[in-house]
Amino acid sequence: MPDIDLGYAMKLEPKLAVDYFRSKGYQISWNWQEMSMQAHSQAFTVAKATSLDVLESVRLELDRALATGTTEHEFKKNLRPVLEKLGWWGKKIDINNEVQLGSPRRLSVIYRTNLATAYQAGRYQQQLASSETHPYWQYVATMDSQTRTAHAALHLRVFRYDDPIWQKLYPPNGWGCRCRVRALTRAQVEREGLIIESSAGKLDTYNVNSGVDDATGEIYQSEVTEFKSGGQTTRTDAGWSGNVGSAAMGSDVNIAKKLAILRNRKLRQQVIQSLNNAPARRDAFAQWVGNILTTRRAGNALQPLGFMTDDVAERVRAISGVEPARLFVMSEKNVLHADSMKHRKTGVGLTLRDYQSLPELINNPQAVLWDVKKNNLLYISRGDGLMKIVINAPYKLRGQQDVLDVIINAYRVNLTDLRRGIAGGLYQILSGSV
Repeated sequence: MPDIDLGYAMKLEPKLAVDYFRSKGYQISWNWQEMSMQAHSQAFTVAKATSLDVLESVRLELDRALATGTTEHEFKKNLRPVLEKLGWWGKKIDINNEVQLGSPRRLSVIYRTNLATAYQAGRYQQQLASSETHPYWQYVATMDSQTRTAHAALHLRVFRYDDPIWQKLYPPNGWGCRCRVRALTRAQVEREGLIIESSAGKLDTYNVNSGVDDATGEIYQSEVTEFKSGGQTTRTDAGWSGNVGSAAMGSDVNIAKKLAILRNRKLRQQVIQSLNNAPARRDAFAQWVGNILTTRRAGNALQPLGFMTDDVAERVRAISGVEPARLFVMSEKNVLHADSMKHRKTGVGLTLRDYQSLPELINNPQAVLWDVKKNNLLYISRGDGLMKIVINAPYKLRGQQDVLDVIINAYRVNLTDLRRGIAGGLYQILSGSV
């Protein structure tokens, strides 16, 4: 297996690739077929690595490879002694079966697979963010003696960025896939005489047998997608049908733009996590806000809650003439500001459960209002009672590089007072009703 310096290629790409990789959690799996592409895009795993020490060691070395450009040879040289010390190397007997753990070949597969998927996930998000100027995407295969016929069949063909083909056949499309996507402007397409195709009616997704569990005899099923056109067929490997960037970060153009321009890397990694692992991120937010309210200590750390919808963003833009950031965040200091003694004494303060439910409440509001006098967004939601969540959109926190939609307050409100304010012109309804 030739040594391919993917680490060097990663050094030249956007930091989104590294951020995507760092946003993953851990998942224990015995066989690679046990996890779908969706699950792989959201959690880091190594087949037959059932020790967290092994997973953490492999992940640490992969992170170094992505961030610094470690080559495949260096990756294997650095990691082998660590895995040998942990006992995850060579062949072992497990339930009367011989199992291959760590080996030079396995480390090559781990290196290539993780760097390729991280690279393509970051590349997809950046290309999606620039889709207004570069709306045409061209599939590019590495055309040499190792190129699979199924991948070469799509070489240089062009589709719009929102064509369904990219949700199933955006590379990598198999083990060791070296294909990529090139984003083009209309002028480039015309200058090169390229034809823009459509995959409508030409995609076929189905399951195939991809292996048998030696211990249980279970037959694994994995998804495959085919694209047939012009007498040629492009086919993904089993288990590689999908788009790792879309699965991990979403396929919304506005989200892509926000991720591409966020300069706070820690926040960007948190946002990717909130996209790809919503239940876990809700738990993380609940723990975060609970810790602040318990300790009563607050710094400048931020936590993402969700994204502003298109209709609300358009109304804010029309009213204020300012483009909202479309990413809701809350700072530790904002939490304590909202949970003030004044709010608690007057009976409008929120409970711990209310605070922990803020991501869900802000993503499913009863109504969204505009405070005409203060130029704030008001999200009205029902938890244990009617609540008003006050948002500065957009806003730049002190010491923060990014412009964000910041939740600055949250408290209970009286429905009668709210309706009176709407009738009196203090609030303008942007969506929903009260």
